[in-house]
Amino acid sequence: MDFEVNFEEITAERSADTVVFNPDGVPLTAAGINPFRVPYESVLCLDVAFRAVEQIIEDGEDAGAVVIAKALLDRVAKHPELRQPISDYGVLDKHEEILELLTYFVVPIAERNTAMYKFSVPFNFQPIYASPAMRRMMHLENVCYTLGVSPQEAHTSHVIAMGGKILRDLYGVEYDMKPTGMLNFPCPHSGLRRFFRPEMLDDNVEVIVKGEQPKLKEEDINRLLSNITDTELWTKLLPPDKFAFHGFHFSRMHEVTREEALSRIKHRLISRDAVLDVDRLQELADLARIYFQNKEFQLGIAAVDFPVERTIDHEYEIKYNLLADYVSNLASEECKDSIYHRAFTTRDVVVTEDLKKLRHKTVAERKLLTLGIRSIIVAPLLDHEKNVIGVLEMASPEPYGVNSFVRIAFEEIRTLFRTALVRSREYVDNRIEAILREQYTSLHQSVEWRFTKAAHNYLRQLDAGEQAVAEAIKFKEVYPLYGQADIVGSSKIRNSAIYQDLFDNIRAGRLVLIRALDFVSFPLINKVVMEIDELLTMDNDSFDNSEELRLGEFIHTQLTPLVEQLGRQHVDLNPLSRQYLEQLNPELGLFYRVRKDYEDSVTRLNRELSEFFTGRNVEQQKVTPHYFEKYKTDGVEYELYAGQSLLKTGHFNEIHLRNLRLSQLVDMCEATRLVDRLSEELPMPLRTAQLIFAYSSPLDISFRMDEKRFDVEGDYNVRYEILKKRIDKATIRRGAQRLTLADHISIVYLHDRDREEYEGYLNYLHQAGYVEGEVEQLVLDPLQSVNGLRALRFRVRVG
Repeated sequence: MDFEVNFEEITAERSADTVVFNPDGVPLTAAGINPFRVPYESVLCLDVAFRAVEQIIEDGEDAGAVVIAKALLDRVAKHPELRQPISDYGVLDKHEEILELLTYFVVPIAERNTAMYKFSVPFNFQPIYASPAMRRMMHLENVCYTLGVSPQEAHTSHVIAMGGKILRDLYGVEYDMKPTGMLNFPCPHSGLRRFFRPEMLDDNVEVIVKGEQPKLKEEDINRLLSNITDTELWTKLLPPDKFAFHGFHFSRMHEVTREEALSRIKHRLISRDAVLDVDRLQELADLARIYFQNKEFQLGIAAVDFPVERTIDHEYEIKYNLLADYVSNLASEECKDSIYHRAFTTRDVVVTEDLKKLRHKTVAERKLLTLGIRSIIVAPLLDHEKNVIGVLEMASPEPYGVNSFVRIAFEEIRTLFRTALVRSREYVDNRIEAILREQYTSLHQSVEWRFTKAAHNYLRQLDAGEQAVAEAIKFKEVYPLYGQADIVGSSKIRNSAIYQDLFDNIRAGRLVLIRALDFVSFPLINKVVMEIDELLTMDNDSFDNSEELRLGEFIHTQLTPLVEQLGRQHVDLNPLSRQYLEQLNPELGLFYRVRKDYEDSVTRLNRELSEFFTGRNVEQQKVTPHYFEKYKTDGVEYELYAGQSLLKTGHFNEIHLRNLRLSQLVDMCEATRLVDRLSEELPMPLRTAQLIFAYSSPLDISFRMDEKRFDVEGDYNVRYEILKKRIDKATIRRGAQRLTLADHISIVYLHDRDREEYEGYLNYLHQAGYVEGEVEQLVLDPLQSVNGLRALRFRVRVG
């Protein structure tokens, strides 16, 4: 995880794992922890460098360097304290000239004013000297230093780097750790970010041994090299009280703006939906501007199939080209002879350095000019068969802003975007296929292998010249698990919602008609008002579907036309008439408020439950593959079949079945809790009653080609389907109560062995906090042709 921080925000609120460098280069954290703290003694000492300068004079190979070296040492000779360890950094302020001369032996003279570098105490970030360019950068706003790792990991790397220096200098072990950080800041001129990677040189750092040097065996060194994150081991074998660092670190920043921008573009284009989202495209466009260091550049990309005859049946969601809002298809006749058409037909990049100078301008070029674009690169993106599958654009508001030189650099990102477009198109195709499979067919992935096998058999018959016959798809001895979460009282709630809307409707119309009697003598008004008063005597309990149709027809044919006519004829009635008409739903021609709340609530509840059961099933498929299908009604019901015959590979046994049954119970409890949470968000609070049918006998199922779904096979197995359809309306205590209750789970079973199995599961659920109160043992009232069914019922703890 990267941590980007601002030099200036040292007083801002921040988390404990964020490192902030102030303008003096001191690392700060909200928790007061310095990830770059040095456990070893670290002392500033310039004598290491001065001895190297003395060697230059002794060698005498570079006459110019010798002159500067002598001038430096002459000045140092007058201040012998500079050759001693320095604890008071303030003394350096008095000898800035000496430090300036010292930089000549580290940085080329020509780069001294432009290069960013600094001297610091060994393994310390705070500079004791910084170049002019470094000082200017340190006082800019919005300067960020990205560690590339967490502060704790940075501290670990810092400690190991010190140990590596000790191993290299004193024990002859070649070991070096390079910094992973990255500095970036906005260019003062363009405002675009520039990136710099640090280089830290420890040539002027000496390791000092305090007392006797610790002896390290070969196995000790191997342990260190094998545990480069174990700081305790490193500081144990290389104790901080035995070593110290004298000298200074030289750090330099190397600009890697183009490399970093390209790396980030590559990273973002790895995602399979990299070019499907406008925010991602905006980020990529910003990175492209950084890559070219031109804030005026515009980037565009679109999926295109050329010629048009190759266009697939569905449109891709990749339309972020510069003319996306004005031209529906860049490959169509509308853009024939344009720069886009030329790029598509030649399969080559087209560079137009000034659109105004084009002799022939199509609608595309004219629109680009109106958008303020003067120069543009249009690059076709090709698949492996050299077919055009997309287009990438780079444009500038300046003539010759993009040109042949820009094209050379453009080619590298063009390749990246081509790969991303191919991946994103495939991603869209796969999503569409998944939607088709999920929404329009019951062919489940768990049984797809069997259909594939049947298709291969069909092809073999065709190839052999035989009359091909599609074989029946059957699975023997599979165990069914049926469950449903049904909205309690949905029909009654729906009728009440419709009743309230219709009666609000006629009351609002009556108000207009009563007001109209003050302005006009119109006998029909009296007649309609009388009919309304009769209708208003109807209560909610006597309201049914026939009354819904009668009231709707009355409003459509009598009430609304009369209100509308009165509003047109009489100015004084117009506001009331208009207010009434505005409350009518445009499609229904009726008031649609309470009913809308109900339908929106049902839709949301069904969607959330459906997604929940689908998501849980995805997880269960990883453990035990099985067939699964669900249906949306007033709630959601689903069914799954599990058994050995459904598996292409692997084994199915009693353990898998018991795990599925327990998982089903847990899922039903979680679904109950989900509904409880949702009820607070729905326009109309709804509750569900959960039902499970514990049918323990295996069945045979076959695929019905006419309905594109599986169904049970055989007269005996049909009994399961009959029972499943009838238990939904089951009652207990001679019809005194429905079996299914809100916030409860009812488990219908046939045999005592089923009850014993589920009582074991319920004991677990009770311990897990899902069961509230006692588990009821119930006998169902006789159903049509069905007697002797029993049930377990319990309330789910939702709080």
